[in-house]
Amino acid sequence: MDLKSSKHLVEAQNRASIFLDENGLDGTLARQYWLMLFDWTLTEYVQQLQKPVAIDLLEQYEVALKRLVKHEPIQYIVGYADFMNERFKVTPDTLIPREDTAGLIELAMNFLQNNPTSRVLDIGTGTGIIPIKLAKTFPAADISACDLSEAALKVAIENAESHNVEIYFVKSDLFNQLDSEAPFDVIISNPPYISENELSLMDESVKKFEPTLALFAEDEGLAIYQRIALEAHNYLNPNGLILLEIGFQQGEAVKAIFQSEYPDAEILIEKDLNSLDRYVKIQL
Repeated sequence: MDLKSSKHLVEAQNRASIFLDENGLDGTLARQYWLMLFDWTLTEYVQQLQKPVAIDLLEQYEVALKRLVKHEPIQYIVGYADFMNERFKVTPDTLIPREDTAGLIELAMNFLQNNPTSRVLDIGTGTGIIPIKLAKTFPAADISACDLSEAALKVAIENAESHNVEIYFVKSDLFNQLDSEAPFDVIISNPPYISENELSLMDESVKKFEPTLALFAEDEGLAIYQRIALEAHNYLNPNGLILLEIGFQQGEAVKAIFQSEYPDAEILIEKDLNSLDRYVKIQL
């Protein structure tokens, strides 16, 4: 592939599309990759299609395409991901935000509509998308977020600063660095929930590039849910709420874990936009 000899952008795009197809990727995404790499609008792109392109742009694009065919996610190449109509920094130390997590945030927002000054904890915050979205919508809420990865926390802090919200971030293995004398009204988490035996089912881009610490959990992916269930007693107010994102086959197992620890709680399994089990809601 030699994009630098392309006379116009449309020619470079045609070559890029063929290169992607030949390497087992979707060639129709060539345009989207260009837009993301150079942060162009579709209007800018269309206006430039029949015009010559700067050599340095073609060189950058060619390098990005060669990384893409090695299954590196475009979000890591460009350094950002768009989520719920906003932009967040991402690095290989953080998971790339998925749209499924928007449903988890919406469940929290439903609670905060009637309880806007609540104390909220996000466990395993990663890029910080959950607490940032909540803080922007409910500025009176007292929001904390923790993660075991110091590198991920640095990214979350940068994202919070760029979105102009105040969140208390702490490096913590679940609750171990938190104060049990200042309990929360809402505990929310999208924890690692993939079991090791599911590795073969995952995309190459996920297996090769996304952080394993944020993906995998022992006990068939249930280990973190078990720990949250055991430890949350001391950090949750009476009548508090726990909201969890889950694997689509884990609903009943996660419900049973929390029903054992909180026999009087109302526990519901909620579905995502694809009608798959995706969230568990535990109302004490």
